[in-house]
Amino acid sequence: MAGRIWAGTLVAGVACLLVAAVSRVRRARARREAAMRRLCKRLPKVELHAHLAGCARLATITELAGEIAAPGARAHAALGKLTLDECFARFGAIHRALSTEAALKRVAAEVLADFAADGVRYLEIRTTPRALRDVDARGYVCAVLDSIGKFERDAGDRAMVVRLLLSIDRSGPIARADETVELAHTLRAERADARRLIVGVDLSGNPSKGRFVDFAPALARARAAGLPASVHCAEVEDHAEMDDVLAFRPARLGHALFLSAAHVEALRAAPIPIELCPTSNLTTLRRAHMREHPTAARWLLDDLRTTEAYPVSISTDDTGVFGTSASAELARVALELRLDPAHVAHLAARGLHDAFEPANSREMLTLRARCARDATIALALHAQELRGAWA
Repeated sequence: MAGRIWAGTLVAGVACLLVAAVSRVRRARARREAAMRRLCKRLPKVELHAHLAGCARLATITELAGEIAAPGARAHAALGKLTLDECFARFGAIHRALSTEAALKRVAAEVLADFAADGVRYLEIRTTPRALRDVDARGYVCAVLDSIGKFERDAGDRAMVVRLLLSIDRSGPIARADETVELAHTLRAERADARRLIVGVDLSGNPSKGRFVDFAPALARARAAGLPASVHCAEVEDHAEMDDVLAFRPARLGHALFLSAAHVEALRAAPIPIELCPTSNLTTLRRAHMREHPTAARWLLDDLRTTEAYPVSISTDDTGVFGTSASAELARVALELRLDPAHVAHLAARGLHDAFEPANSREMLTLRARCARDATIALALHAQELRGAWA
């Protein structure tokens, strides 16, 4: 009897010890994950793929939609799982709410402030020139340029570096693509701030509409005028179109999700930098985890173990639509793919190598030095926190 009591007591004691040990491990893991999120917040980040309208604060869009009674805008204010078509329906509602120059300037100011507050140090914002109720397409771009200029003046010397890409909507007429390229060229010739701020063009829009080959001549003209192109591609499975995109060789690829083995081989042989947008991609593909992302593990893990890392940057796409931030996207990739802190720091600023701002510009040279210093400080603080998490 005494032996059974002793054995039961021993088992109960061991069970308690195991429970306590598991609890300590879980608490330590939670502290490490929290430390990683803080690291991602502290790190200087580069954002290469952000759409101005899609990054608008949903509270602002809801307010603006109420002011003008934009049909459907309020219905798209709630976050949730979205198909690709539902995303473009939401973009349409946002565009209807952004109907005046004042609304555009307000949204631009808020978007720039939000990225700066999140620790983004270099931002390429992209937007499609269009007529509003009180300005034409040229006035639209000038309003965005003025908003960037005001942000720079208010922020001072340590302002986030902001550059602008003019977007071409592949669901629109080809003539409008030509007009956008011409508008970029004209503004750069007439305005000193435009020469400095407009650094490229973007082909985007609903991938089920339009054909890349029809817009390639306009992109080629932009490239000849010194404006490199970022091209949204392979958001849906269309290997023939991806063949055309790779043959054109834009300066960067947006998303690039559905790639054939031949496409992967071609990109590894002659890399084109890719802008990954984790939450956007997983949401529209209706997948839950970065391990399910069609390309992220390949570029961020497999290649890292076997050869030089593929040129990939982590971006938000549309912070307002997907309820995310640059820090949140970086943390999601870091935690779900289990990246080490040094890799995360490298990834945070990796986009500087692929930015459309000239690498030898004064702003870029200064920015590189600042980012390297700030990343070193962030990593040191993270190491201190990790030592505390194991204590």
